[in-house]
Amino acid sequence: MPHLLSPAQQEDCLESIVQVTLDNFSMAWRLVDLLMTYKASNLPPPTATVHLRGQGPPADIPGTNCGFFATPVINMAVLDCRRSLEFFGLTCDHNANRLTPIRRRRPDDLGIEDFGLAQATAAQFIGAASTVISVPLEPILIQVHKWSNKQLAHFTISQPTVTLQSIRNMSVAMIEAYMQLLFDALGRPRPSINPSST
Repeated sequence: MPHLLSPAQQEDCLESIVQVTLDNFSMAWRLVDLLMTYKASNLPPPTATVHLRGQGPPADIPGTNCGFFATPVINMAVLDCRRSLEFFGLTCDHNANRLTPIRRRRPDDLGIEDFGLAQATAAQFIGAASTVISVPLEPILIQVHKWSNKQLAHFTISQPTVTLQSIRNMSVAMIEAYMQLLFDALGRPRPSINPSST
């Protein structure tokens, strides 16, 4: 049974969705675009230095490659995809290779219905999220979901793969799903997402 969020709770949850989930999808999208550019040019991956600045002393954290930064961002985007599907009321049936409705929620799960909106059907979700990519979305989501199960949720000897292009398309599509199925559906302006450009 959904428990409708108060206006203040909605604001807190929406802010978290933007700053944690959508910003990370956006970062993963930009990182993957860069990595694909390097790969297409037969260049070795770039190195990375993370620069932190604030009211305290700044810090530079150099890496010998970009993986120390890119890998956690990409892995989190994959996990965000999995948990976002559940937020919208969906999961993946790996036997049928289809999106399916979730069977049940735990009492403390947050779902779209807690905002007073109906859970998305697979067709609604694919219809909304597919508007920003030119390839079929459902196989990408199945591939990413399986990879999250086998490579991120626990150690395994199974070796499913996920491509950089799939991570990019998934990230772009998931942002659009949130925009249409949550923000537009609530009648709210679409939020600004960081990084907004490269």
